[in-house]
Amino acid sequence: MKALVQDRIGSPLDVVELRDVPKPEPGSGQTLVRMVAAAIHPGDFFFAQGLYPEAKRPHLPGQVVGNHGVGRVASGGALAAETLVAFSDGRVWAEYAVVDTRTLIPLPDDYSIDRATQLMPAITARDLLTASEVQAGQWLAVTAGHSLVSSLLIQMARRRGVRVLAVVRRRIAGRDLEALGAETVIALADLDVPLAEAVRAATGGAGLNGVADAVGGDVLTQLLDALAFRGRAVIVGAYDPEPFRTTALRMLMELQEIRSYVYRYFFAPPAPEDADYLKSVLDELADPTLVVSIAGRHRLEDFRTALAETAARPEAGKRVLVFD
Repeated sequence: MKALVQDRIGSPLDVVELRDVPKPEPGSGQTLVRMVAAAIHPGDFFFAQGLYPEAKRPHLPGQVVGNHGVGRVASGGALAAETLVAFSDGRVWAEYAVVDTRTLIPLPDDYSIDRATQLMPAITARDLLTASEVQAGQWLAVTAGHSLVSSLLIQMARRRGVRVLAVVRRRIAGRDLEALGAETVIALADLDVPLAEAVRAATGGAGLNGVADAVGGDVLTQLLDALAFRGRAVIVGAYDPEPFRTTALRMLMELQEIRSYVYRYFFAPPAPEDADYLKSVLDELADPTLVVSIAGRHRLEDFRTALAETAARPEAGKRVLVFD
């Protein structure tokens, strides 16, 4: 079968190759899945570069890459053959993948494949909103506003009455975050005052009740400076490797919190009691009024274009590898 493989640590643009490899066979507790599609996510770049914790690093040489996928059950496990499933278990950029049966999330047979590939970003967006604890009428700042997770978060938050302030590097033609539900959009490239000052002005001096940050560095420092009493910042990404700053005294006296978030099924598979939660996310993701930006679909043979476009223009939308 065809698969995308790495033999050394590095950017996927440099280390991933298309090869013919043996078709895997499922063992005990595993299911063989015939791949249908797999979106390219930032985590796939972190994985190839060996930036994940030890338990989630590549096994070299010959590591099949890709973390999240959509496919149909081929054999093994308890689900019927041809059941449409989404999962996060690694080794998915291949025509077939052997996965831990516990990770499989069954989908309706007619579920949109494009939207199914974005289930993990939708779960992340929902979890970020929950972790921020921002209530209706309060302010939530969302950085990297053009990314898919952030654009989903903006829409989910606004549906629940949360006032959203989106932070972007620059405005992009054709990407209207106000139309998605952001009450205010701050473009860093257009600022002539510190970001914290712009945030206070935009919120009428109220400040932020929550921050969902994928940037770090000075952007997070400024947002923490604009955080209100009992405000919470949730860190989900780190585009800027520079340190952010706050003070212990401010956090203590303002009862503020800083939390980290990784995808909820990164270390453990979905639990049976998660069924209602997952159905709720799937139903919201399937809602046609929820905008899900897909920039392009690529066969495995075109993976270099897909990776290059993802790295160069992540704000344009998700790139999806297709197998059928």
